[in-house]
Amino acid sequence: MSTYVEEVTPIILIREIIDEKRELRRILSKYKVKEPEEIEEMIKKGEIPEHPSYEDFLSALALKKNIEEMRKAISRMIEEI
Repeated sequence: MSTYVEEVTPIILIREIIDEKRELRRILSKYKVKEPEEIEEMIKKGEIPEHPSYEDFLSALALKKNIEEMRKAISRMIEEI
């Protein structure tokens, strides 16, 4: 990997984390919850309609997983420095 790519990749990942966290917060705040799983619970209890809530739940879950994976990748990169 070239030095430029090695230097830029963490910055790109950090930017992605910021963007995805912003989107995750937007979805979670829509339902006034702190975790995606709480949206699913609200659906199961019939507190909110299944559509589009279930799609939001899946999106929030994917965003949360992506953020965790990117954090791990950045940590590995930092360890290599």
